[in-house]
Order: sequence, then C-alpha cells, then structure tokens
Amino acid sequence: MSALALTAPGLPAIPPGDAPPTEEPVVLLQLDATVTAEAVSSVYREVRRGRRVVVVAGGDSGAPERLALGLDAVGVVAALPTPGEALFHAGVAIVAGPSAPPTRIASTPTRLLRVALAGCGVVGGGVLERLLADPRFEVVGVLVRHPGKRRDVPIPAGLALSDPAALLAREPDILVEAISEASTGLALVRAALSRGVDVVSANKQAISADLPALARLAGDGGVRLLYSASVGGGAPLIETVRRARSHGAVARIEAVLNGTCNFILNRLAEGLAFDAALSAAKEAGFAEADPSADLTGLDAVAKLAILAHEAGLGRLEANGLTRETLAGNATLPTGEVRQLARLDVRTGEAGVAFRAVGGDALFAGLPDEWNALRVTTADGRVFTARGRGAGRIPTTESVWADLVDLVESGR
Repeated sequence: MSALALTAPGLPAIPPGDAPPTEEPVVLLQLDATVTAEAVSSVYREVRRGRRVVVVAGGDSGAPERLALGLDAVGVVAALPTPGEALFHAGVAIVAGPSAPPTRIASTPTRLLRVALAGCGVVGGGVLERLLADPRFEVVGVLVRHPGKRRDVPIPAGLALSDPAALLAREPDILVEAISEASTGLALVRAALSRGVDVVSANKQAISADLPALARLAGDGGVRLLYSASVGGGAPLIETVRRARSHGAVARIEAVLNGTCNFILNRLAEGLAFDAALSAAKEAGFAEADPSADLTGLDAVAKLAILAHEAGLGRLEANGLTRETLAGNATLPTGEVRQLARLDVRTGEAGVAFRAVGGDALFAGLPDEWNALRVTTADGRVFTARGRGAGRIPTTESVWADLVDLVESGR
C-alpha cells in the first residue's frame, strides 16, 4: 500500500490491543408498523446516528416480522426477542405493540419542496418512486440520457430531461444526484451548490473528486451537501467515521467498501472460477456491465478518500493510492480474503489490497454485497459498522434519510 503524509495532529500511541467499542446510546421508538416503509426509515435513521433501538411495533400480529424483513433488506439486523429475553443483544430489538397502532397526525407541509432528480437507474428509480408517493415533495424534473427509454419506474409526463442546465432552470430546492458518471455529476453538483440549491448525492466518484472544495462551496452558499449513500450503500460508514472523530483523533480506518468484489471473493471461496463468479455478480445486480472500477480498486479508493475527509485527515488523491486488481490470474492470500481499504495515520499506509481476514469477527463471514468498517481513535477506542453496501433498496434508503434530514432541518 502507499505511504502518504497525512494531515493529522500529533497522536499518542494506541494502547496495546484495541479498546472495547464505545457504548451506543439507546432510543425507544413506538411506531405504526403497518406502514412498513415509514417504520423502516424511522428505525434506519436512528441506527445511522449510532444508536441502538428498541421498537414497539404497533399493528397486526405480523407487523413486527414485516418490519424485521424490511430492515434486513436495508442491511439492519433486528431481533424479535421472546418475552423475558434481553432486549439489547442486537442493534435493533422489535417487540409487539398494541393492535391499534399509535395515531399518526397527518401534517400538511407549508410548502412543497421542489426536487430535481439526476439519474433514474437503480438508485434514481428507487428514489423517484418514493418521491412521487410523498406529499412533502414535488418532482420538477428528472435528468436522463434517453428521455424516451422505458423504465421500471416510469417518469411522469413532462419531467424527463436530457439537459443539465434545463434541470436546474426549473428552480429546485434540492438536487438529488444519482448518476454514475463522475464529470457530469461533479459539474451538476457544483452548479447546484453555486445556485443555492441543497444537494443529496450518491455519486462517490463525483464527491471524492474534490470534497473539500465542494464542502467550501456549500458553506459559502449557505446550503447543505449530503452524501451518505456515496459510501457503503445502506451501511452508515460516513456517520460512523464522524462519530469516531467526535470522540477523538482518528488513527486508523479499515474497511470493506466494494460489494461487487466481496460477492466475487465469496464465490471464489466456494470454488467458482473467476469468470463464473463475475457473471454471478452481474446476474445478482451487484456488478456493472463494465466492472473495471470495482475490480481495479478505483471504487474503493474513491470511497476511502471520502472517509479520510470525514476523519479530518485532509485530501487523499485517490488516483495516487496503491490498488490491487481482482482478476482470473490474481494471486490471492490463502484463507478467507477481503478487498480491504486501509488508512493508517502513523505509518502513512493508504490503499486497497487483498488480505486474509480469518479470525477477524468484523470482516470474516461478511455476506455478499455487505460492507464493513472499523475506525480506531488515537486512544484505542473502536467504532464499527456493517450493512448492505450495494443495491437499490439500501442505497435508496440512505438517500431518503438524507432527504428527510433536510426536511427536518427546515430546508
């Protein structure tokens, strides 16, 4: 891996061995679980804030199980403890509430938030479906390359556009940027921030290109730039790094950041040939038609650069980091292997490599498209996160949480 000069204050030595993880606060939610999507969002937003959650799920007898399944689709592990069983052995515990769920007071927004959506693929389509069903938002335009193309989530008449300038000319309050191309996404984000438009982005290549400059642009304009979905899909990796930094200087980051490679490595461990494993990743929807960014580590180093910014470690030039390529002729370590992104302040080590992780409780046994993160602070405290790092449902949920945060902040 690369050895870099990272910008960080003088750090004391990490105590021998990692300290126990910092204890998480607990929150109690009483929810109407008959509306599964809303209940999942409420729980997910607490989880990504670093809280353990006890949910009293009101509704019919099947509501707790449906809520647990909905959370699993996002990558949040939930337990359904039996009477008398401890509630806090899992991050989320769900107990049955009253059959008549708590009354929800419908609120009429004083003004609809005008949302422009860039991209209507896997993630953008999922966001569009949610936006069209939510009375708080008005979709004013959807940027796509081919407006006439048929999609699994149809774009309402008059909303499809192919010109970025025309999209911003519709004067949105918020831009949701969910395209996969870096330069177009970066230009669109910059233009929106310059016009005083809040931005929610899932585009890691665009965000990692120059995140410090984008953050300054947002600050100068008095708007917000939110990009939780750019790293980790539904796994709250950015929030975990922020939480660690709030407790002390970050000394080390280790993470599995690419679901495609993790899926392929799991198939290789089962005995599949590389080409068959790659084909399986494409069929499962985790690998793009051109998976080169995943296989060469470009995707992972872009995400590592974002995490470095969140850790207060300055700007990493992603293109300058060491990367190892996953290919049919690659020589991998023996044992259980992960594509591991690593950033160590003391040694200057930064890059992505394939490492054996047998015996590591966080990374060993990591399911196919899941991501995982371990952050160690200078005093040895450890913060971890795991979750689904790819796919429409978890990534859409992350984008949606950013949107709701904007609504609740008064934007």
